[in-house]
Amino acid sequence: MASSSDLHSLAVLGAAGERMVIWHVNVGAAVGESRLSGAWVLDRSCVAEIESLTAGYPVVVAKGGAADATSARIVDIDATVETIRAAVESADARFTEHQDAGGKLTRPQWPVIAEAGGVPLTRYQVDVVDDHIRPVLTLAREVAELADAWAAFESLRLARSFLVELGGPEARPLPLAVR
Repeated sequence: MASSSDLHSLAVLGAAGERMVIWHVNVGAAVGESRLSGAWVLDRSCVAEIESLTAGYPVVVAKGGAADATSARIVDIDATVETIRAAVESADARFTEHQDAGGKLTRPQWPVIAEAGGVPLTRYQVDVVDDHIRPVLTLAREVAELADAWAAFESLRLARSFLVELGGPEARPLPLAVR
């Protein structure tokens, strides 16, 4: 079981009219359960509840979002994707250096880091999810997929002693680009 220090969540926010949609996503260690760890649909008038669900969390805002609903740090998903891609490229370059110096290892299958907007909902989710909730669920799933790809990369990095120095001996949570 993961310790609480392994759990790192963010809040995905969206708004439609008088409703606020909030979805928590675990971007830390994979704990064998869904990364989508909580969802709420609240009236905007529920200020205390909204603050309790967003305070202290980095926030990703869905289109037509609700950045005004929180004083939290805003995550730039495109910049986060670029940060992850740079880390994978750096590890791949270090792997090439190791092979050029006489290493005989097989190159890892690095995870594919999808563009933001690249994770579709299943047909079931499209059919049953409210139009106001769908953009937040879609974005939350994208963040979860990104966290899974990062966890796969970290596993590959930590399995090779010459790559450990690129980020330390512990698996790191998803590196969020926060503005």
